[in-house]
Amino acid sequence: MRNYEIMLVFDASLEEDAIGKELKKVTSIVEKGKGTITDSQKWGVRKLAYPIKHQENGYYHLINFTSSETVVNEIDRVNKINDKLLRHLIVKEEKDSK
Repeated sequence: MRNYEIMLVFDASLEEDAIGKELKKVTSIVEKGKGTITDSQKWGVRKLAYPIKHQENGYYHLINFTSSETVVNEIDRVNKINDKLLRHLIVKEEKDSK
């Protein structure tokens, strides 16, 4: 099990309920793969650095979790076909060298 961080950028025009349902999809994949969610931070609507799908703003959400690599691959696959999600990025957290 490794520690990962995923940043999700949703369409800013989505309502809170719709965003909650999409977040539940990601967290359920982690839980089904025997992983754990260690932290979840709602960043809210922010201006994008450049337009994505003709959108100027995006709803940001950061999730830290622990899981296996197969779970990460499944999250990536599901997010690639999700049209409510503008962008996502999954990063493996490195252990502190101290």
